[in-house]
Amino acid sequence: MGNHLLIRAYRVGCGDCIYVRIPQGKDGFHILIDCGKKGDTELLGKAIRHLEATMLPAGDGKGKKRLDLIVATHRHEDHIKGFDKELFKNIQVRNIWLSAVMDPKHPQQAPKAHRLHAFASEQMRRLTDSGRALSPQVEILASAYGVSNDAADDLLMTALPKANKIKPKFVHAGMTPKQLGLDLKDATIRVLAPEQDIDHFYLGEEIDTSLKGLQAVSSSARGSAKPREEGSPGPAPKNISAGDFRLLQSGMLSNGLAFAAKDTTIQNNMSVVLLIEWKKRRLLFVGDAEWEREFKEGKDNGSWNVMWERHRKTHLKDPVDFLKIGHHGSINATPPAAELQPKSSAGLGAASIYRMLDTLLPVPKPGKKPTAQAIVSTEREFYNPIPECAVLVDLARRVSNTRNYGAEFKKKKKDPKGIWISTKAKRNKFFETYEKEFLDKPQPLRTDLEFELSGAEFIDVEIPPGT
Repeated sequence: MGNHLLIRAYRVGCGDCIYVRIPQGKDGFHILIDCGKKGDTELLGKAIRHLEATMLPAGDGKGKKRLDLIVATHRHEDHIKGFDKELFKNIQVRNIWLSAVMDPKHPQQAPKAHRLHAFASEQMRRLTDSGRALSPQVEILASAYGVSNDAADDLLMTALPKANKIKPKFVHAGMTPKQLGLDLKDATIRVLAPEQDIDHFYLGEEIDTSLKGLQAVSSSARGSAKPREEGSPGPAPKNISAGDFRLLQSGMLSNGLAFAAKDTTIQNNMSVVLLIEWKKRRLLFVGDAEWEREFKEGKDNGSWNVMWERHRKTHLKDPVDFLKIGHHGSINATPPAAELQPKSSAGLGAASIYRMLDTLLPVPKPGKKPTAQAIVSTEREFYNPIPECAVLVDLARRVSNTRNYGAEFKKKKKDPKGIWISTKAKRNKFFETYEKEFLDKPQPLRTDLEFELSGAEFIDVEIPPGT
């Protein structure tokens, strides 16, 4: 309906491609939040072509369609891989928002994060160029540093802004509507994360200290201009013994993987988090923001923890009407329920991360039904255990648009075990291990299972004006 706000999650596999239409004027305000997936881009192309043909209004140029805002939450391929110049050649883009950490000129508040990302990228690319056989887990980790991300970075930061005569905005919490540059009559879009001071809020000093030591070893290993035999150590730095250097070098691969894993977490925590407020409705889009143990000043904190520390008395003090479930249903991307709070943090009161979910999506009192809605973009074939079904079942207590997928499969006389078709899924018994126990319990709407049930290529959520 024209007077309802629309959220559409396209089925793209393991990735996010979220379209939002806010009612405004004669043809609305149109937003695309992320365009990415793991693996090939066929589904992304299908989604963008469908969006262009059926949802976007005419732009200023001949044959062009208009997209008012692109938000690339963070630089992982399952969120930006589809930002390809061919897919967007017929779309006029008016605004581009990127995470502050992607700003190459970030004002001295993210050097540690940039250093970690550069080191992790180097280690992963050296590993993939080596021709070694990689485990499935390492393949997934390495894919986060693929060339597709470089191409998307170039499109979002250079090619697309140039073609549309605009400049991308590297956004962070605390930016005013004037700084964000949007003119919306009935809606406000707030950026709740990341904070501008990235190193202070999301990286700990111990990470930086360890990284500096490993970088020194890595630089020394590359420093020799002379060829050396395969497997032989590179020249040792002068400030370390040869024996200690060989021990460090032998652990570089595992250390490199550890820092790459940490960098992927930090990139997730750099996700642009949006709170859209429209006609007394509140919608939260969280990218892949993660939560960790309780917030600690100056330590490596999760994005959810920082947001709760900064906004629990203001923008996050009231329930939301919609949640885009984070990180494809991962357990570390939705704050935990209050009943899971350990005794060690019980004295923190409202400051505890264990109060956040029950504030934003409270479980209705007995006899009442939930009114909020949620969706999750997911694909079981890529990760285990993502989605974490225990998290989805808990969220289903808090939202109204749920489905008992087990019962629906039975109605259609379809064996749910048979939909996990990859060799990896069968070998690792994904269905038996992660899904079977939860399939007969309500879950929020999932892009993968909606497609399995009905062939739906997207999920729509309509939000009426509040009263």
